[in-house]
Amino acid sequence: MFRLCSFRTMSRIDPTELASLLLTAPLGARIGLATHSEAARKDAAKALAENVVRRLEGAPEVDRNQLRLPI
Repeated sequence: MFRLCSFRTMSRIDPTELASLLLTAPLGARIGLATHSEAARKDAAKALAENVVRRLEGAPEVDRNQLRLPI
């Protein structure tokens, strides 16, 4: 189920922001949308949607190259 329209605080999605989110989504998810396998397309669409929703909600992106230092 696609939850993008269920955000209570979101009145309208800015097309420019959505385009930016789609273009900066993981390359594997974007390429996966054009595969021949229906299962792979569904997985890629889910990954892409999850990425967009996570970024719209404001969840910080995890940088795997960043060292975790105790504070």
